[in-house]
Amino acid sequence: MKRIKISTTILFLVLGSLCNKAIARQDSVTISGKVTDFQGVPIDSCSVIWQSVSFNDIAEAITDRSGFYSIRIPKGKYQSMAAIYIPSYEHEAEKVDLPDSLRRLEFWAWNFIADRDTTVDIRYHRMEAYGMRVFSIPGAVPAYQIYVRPMSLTRFHQWMETKKQKAQHGEDLSNGTLMPLQANAESQKLAPPLSKLQIRVWVDGEEVNILHRQEIDEYVNAREKMNAYLVTVGRPRHSSGLPYRVFRIELKDLENGDTGEGLYYLEKEYYIR
Repeated sequence: MKRIKISTTILFLVLGSLCNKAIARQDSVTISGKVTDFQGVPIDSCSVIWQSVSFNDIAEAITDRSGFYSIRIPKGKYQSMAAIYIPSYEHEAEKVDLPDSLRRLEFWAWNFIADRDTTVDIRYHRMEAYGMRVFSIPGAVPAYQIYVRPMSLTRFHQWMETKKQKAQHGEDLSNGTLMPLQANAESQKLAPPLSKLQIRVWVDGEEVNILHRQEIDEYVNAREKMNAYLVTVGRPRHSSGLPYRVFRIELKDLENGDTGEGLYYLEKEYYIR
């Protein structure tokens, strides 16, 4: 009888452990994919990171020699997903004087929704699709508006050389007081001008038409502004059946070749009848 009791106890422990693992798997999803440059060359030891609204890291995966990564993360919404090979990142590369040709910026996916196992393949180079947001205007033509701030590393270096400044990173501007933009505010042209920027957009894997694009100013403070873009695109003909749409934007600086892409997850709109 004593032997049976011990076996029963062990059985309950094993079953309990299996149940806990099953529950944990139900509350998490697997995100996997491959990280490469725009020529398809895999990026080894690249950090793939999911972040909170304050840019704190929640989860991180590291790619292997073939550029593959795989990780289980809690289900939910994340402010951002980023990818970068740290030694090539501008703010780290500057410390060791890495040649300019080997320096890179980041990949960003915004409003990342982790509700199911997903494959997310990533490409990045020397252009960031930063601060990306997508929205539609009720009562307007059936289109989407995409706000994005393209940031060219080559143009960033040119700006730093002109101003004799070093790269800065991680400055929190969210608690600052914004005053009206001064008439003589300095313009930081880190994005290409309209005539030098190539834009392509896909929605749920389907390329859509660029209907209109306009260059606009984004405040940094009352004395500084940056150039960003508002891009109007058509709607896709087909639906993925998901409760959200996935936007992918590809940007290229036609003057220096800097290229990058970004993702945005837009929840579909549901209205009370």
